[in-house]
Amino acid sequence: MITPDTWQSAAPETAAAAADTARPTAFPGPVRLTAQLVRSFGQLGLQTNVWAGGVFLLAFFVGSWRMGVFGLLGAVVSTATAYALGVDRGRIDLGLEGFSGCLTGLALFVFLGPRLSTYLLTVVGAVVCVLICAALTALLAPWRLPALTAPFCVVGGALLTAAPAFTRVWHGGSPAFVPVRATGGTRYTWTDLWHGFFANIAEVGLSAHWYVGAIMLVGLFVAGIRPGLAAVVGSALAVLLAWGLGAPPGAVAAGVYGYNAVLVAIALGTLFLAGTVSTALYTLVGVAVATVLTAALNAYFAPFGGRTLSWPFIITTWLFLAAATSFPRIRRTA
Repeated sequence: MITPDTWQSAAPETAAAAADTARPTAFPGPVRLTAQLVRSFGQLGLQTNVWAGGVFLLAFFVGSWRMGVFGLLGAVVSTATAYALGVDRGRIDLGLEGFSGCLTGLALFVFLGPRLSTYLLTVVGAVVCVLICAALTALLAPWRLPALTAPFCVVGGALLTAAPAFTRVWHGGSPAFVPVRATGGTRYTWTDLWHGFFANIAEVGLSAHWYVGAIMLVGLFVAGIRPGLAAVVGSALAVLLAWGLGAPPGAVAAGVYGYNAVLVAIALGTLFLAGTVSTALYTLVGVAVATVLTAALNAYFAPFGGRTLSWPFIITTWLFLAAATSFPRIRRTA
């Protein structure tokens, strides 16, 4: 599993990777390149386990083969850009340079559809993600905060907000993003709740299909018991909180309110903070904050057609990590 240090400096994990820093633009062999690209998918759930990444990749192709292609395209372009710019080989090996490009490809496919212009935007966006990632990593270093998915949110959010202004890009959105029951009454069914539980995990990769989330959950348990349990608890709490506050059943069933909570649960509960009872309670508060913040940012972005994406996860995680230094019972692991 990824360690907190790798999100800050991503030091090479092997002697071979360390040696590569002397020739950072050297292209890797096919096996190593495959592992890098697969880990880019694993990083969608904050995991470096290559098998978990493989399960995630499978999940997207099960949901839509085109979605899998766009995710791979973004990961390939971002990884190639990182090589071309001489980025530290350790970061590339861990998938940290490829996953924002991967997310950008997934988001553009979901909201713009599988068109030629979408492919071109994916390539451009994936390149820019590497630049934004480097800039944010440098800016956040004094506060010991990771960039997380912020490069994707900046680039993907900008492209999606600008898209309606260009007739050769915008075609009214894509049918790929169709929630289970996005509209309708206010009465919940059992199906809404269990669909929402799995869809929360699927929406980490912008898929609204519950079965994609079920496969991704298997991948998280492949990575380790802790990330798997964190995802279960985060998703369940988000569903219960959204239901208790009266969120629309269709939106809950589609995972709209819970995917940020899942990411917060994994980040705070298994990655950046020491595993204690205090941390567990602290993480649960973070999950609740992320769930409510998702609704707030949905309302904020709606008037101008912006996209919430994973901003609630980023803001909540930054807030709770920065605050942790003031609480003696909450210990950061790096």
